[in-house]
Amino acid sequence: MRAPLPANEPARLAALHDAQVLDTPPEEDFDDIALLASEICGTPMGLVSLVDRERQWFKAKVGLDVEETDRDTSFCAHTINGHDLLEVSDATADPRFADNPAVPDEIRFYAGAPVVLDGTYSVGTVCVVDRVPRVLTSPQRRALRSLARHAAVQLELRRYARHAGEIADRMRQLDRMKDSFLATVSHELRTPLSTIRGYLEMLLEDDFDPDTSRRFLSVMSRNSDRLLRLIDELLLVARLTDERMQLDLAEIDLAELGHQAAAACRPLAEHRQVKLRDRTETPVPARGDARRLAQALNHLMVNAIKFTHPGGEITVDSTSDGEPELTITDNGVGIAADELPHVFDRFYRCQAAEVMAAQGPGLGLAIVKSIIDAHHGSVHLESEPGVGTTVRLTLPRS
Repeated sequence: MRAPLPANEPARLAALHDAQVLDTPPEEDFDDIALLASEICGTPMGLVSLVDRERQWFKAKVGLDVEETDRDTSFCAHTINGHDLLEVSDATADPRFADNPAVPDEIRFYAGAPVVLDGTYSVGTVCVVDRVPRVLTSPQRRALRSLARHAAVQLELRRYARHAGEIADRMRQLDRMKDSFLATVSHELRTPLSTIRGYLEMLLEDDFDPDTSRRFLSVMSRNSDRLLRLIDELLLVARLTDERMQLDLAEIDLAELGHQAAAACRPLAEHRQVKLRDRTETPVPARGDARRLAQALNHLMVNAIKFTHPGGEITVDSTSDGEPELTITDNGVGIAADELPHVFDRFYRCQAAEVMAAQGPGLGLAIVKSIIDAHHGSVHLESEPGVGTTVRLTLPRS
């Protein structure tokens, strides 16, 4: 008879898989548990068994050659329905197991104590098996329960050690990001300030004709704007860290916002010799904060232009099929697959940005995601090196 599924089966399987022990090589700690179970209970077989979705797999075994068996014929699949020991003195006399193909030639006696994780999930057993009927003594039952608790501790220690390692890796990554951020922001601040200071010194030291003076002032103005943009982005990120973004929601046309962003960025695209195709003709009604969305679209457009080589092409498209959606596609340098999970992280700069010496502290896409998340929308990025990048932005319906 197949054992009924535990009431918490999905969560139980999640706990088992989170332990990351299935199909791992033998380990002395678990081998000792199986050996002690066999010797204490006086049975030819002792096992540490883990019950997966369709099978039971043996992490440790004594007196048995197979690595796993089908869950349908598993005695342990019955044990994991509770937290107490299951003892079957004679399987031929038990209606749950009498028709089991392993009875009576391979299994006549069975006793198993559940291995319980987090005090809740029975993920397997420490069990003993014999080919003849028998009954355990009270000390043997206590020992079997104790060995099952020891197996659970071993699994939880493995999980804690792995999680601690993951946290340590994350901390090291954050340290690297901090160092990179400080270096990048320092560079981003120093470069325009040095330019402004240099031109000021020249203007103060010499008398220039009006055209040259205006040219110098124009350079200083552009660098001042660059500094203001950087400071605005840093302040915005600081606010997003401390509080939820406040939106001024109204009925908007997402296609029109895309058209305006393309128009605003067209001079930059022409300067970079990048063709900009605007296909946002059909209205796409949505609800949102037009100012914040324009800020997000500007970041996406500038990014696309920045990482598209001269002669390349960028297409802005929109659709109202399903949810309001706007896409920006380029045939630029693209992003490597291992970098894609991090592109929306704050202060993250992809390898292409370093190679091309692109300006910016790595905040643009993080700001875009924060703005879209605040709208309860979604932003997805697909990219392939040498092929290009597509950013798909979706908002809830109006």
